[in-house]
Amino acid sequence: MRQAVLAELMDCIKHRRPALTVSDLATGEARLVRAEDVGREGPLESELRESLRTDKSRTVKTGACEVFINVFNPPLRMVMIGAVHISQALIPLAERAGYDVTVVDPRTAFATPERFAGVKLIAEWPDEVMGKLGLDRRTAVILLTHDPKIDDPALKLALASDAFYIGALGSPRTHAKRIERMQAE
Repeated sequence: MRQAVLAELMDCIKHRRPALTVSDLATGEARLVRAEDVGREGPLESELRESLRTDKSRTVKTGACEVFINVFNPPLRMVMIGAVHISQALIPLAERAGYDVTVVDPRTAFATPERFAGVKLIAEWPDEVMGKLGLDRRTAVILLTHDPKIDDPALKLALASDAFYIGALGSPRTHAKRIERMQAE
C-alpha cells in the first residue's frame, strides 16, 4: 500500500470515519474509499455498501478483475451513563462483545478508578461531555442511574445523535415518568 493511502487511512481511523481499501488482486494496487464517497464507485457501490454494513472484508469479482475490499469501520462503542453496580456487571459483557466502553457519571463517589479499573471513566455531567464523545452510528448509549438530573440530559443528546441504540433502565413507573418529562419538553 502506498504511503499516501496509508496516511489517509490512519487519519480516518483516528477520527472514527469509516473507510475501505480496494486492492486489485492482480496488481496489488490499493486505493482508499471513504464511506461518504461510496456513492461515486459505480459498479462497486453496492458491494462497498454491503461490506460497510456487515463489517466484513471480502473478495469481489468486477468484470475482468478481482478486488479485495478491506473494511475499516470504527470500533463499536458503548457509553454507559452511571457508574453503578449494573455498569460493573455489563462492562465485561460489552467488552467480550467487542465494544469500547466509556462510563460517564458526575458523582465522584461512584465514578472511581478502583470501581472501574481499566475502563475509560469520565467523572463529569453527561451534557458537558457527550457532545465531545461524537455519538455516531457505531455507538450505543445506555442510561443506568435512575436519576433524572443525570439521565434526562444524556437521553436528549442521545436521541439527537446518530447512536444506533439507546437504552434506559427503569421500571414501568420510572419509564412513564421519563416519557412525561420528555413530552413536557
